[in-house]
Amino acid sequence: MGKLYRKDVTRELPLLSVKAWHEGDSNELKKWIDFGFSNTIFVSQNGKVTIYYDDEECDAFWDALKEKFTEDLFNKLCEHFFNVINSEKSDSEDEIFEFLVKIGPASTLFDELSKYPEFGTDNMMRRLFRVRKTTQHFIYSVEKKIKNRELKNYIFHKGKLLFVPFEQFIKEKGIGFVE
Repeated sequence: MGKLYRKDVTRELPLLSVKAWHEGDSNELKKWIDFGFSNTIFVSQNGKVTIYYDDEECDAFWDALKEKFTEDLFNKLCEHFFNVINSEKSDSEDEIFEFLVKIGPASTLFDELSKYPEFGTDNMMRRLFRVRKTTQHFIYSVEKKIKNRELKNYIFHKGKLLFVPFEQFIKEKGIGFVE
């Protein structure tokens, strides 16, 4: 058997958002914590995208969080997040893509901190609550501006768009799943 994967979330996402998620979680996240998810699989069925994370990368992510995710880093991330939001220009799909990529690391790390508060201090948790409360709808409103939503069934993996059934893809790659 090849790599093991963990099923994460299923959301309705246009392909542009999937590409931005991949770029934000791989290259942009690496700039913050010296780690990026490069093997994530995005499976779109009728526009609903299910994300599968490489199990080994999940372990490496946790190690990076334990080592790098400090209150100082969190504060810099919050500052970056608000700078990106305040300078947001989303008149074109290229601008929307860039915006989503730039906020990707914050979205990922904020989500992990909200799920696992033991990674943060009381100050971090209070600030996270305020950040989420004041910005929770903003990102979705930018994402709704994406016009091209026609592509509904595909796999996006390692920056490549594939049009094969998921069952065939996992068989060819020898992929297994962690419960």
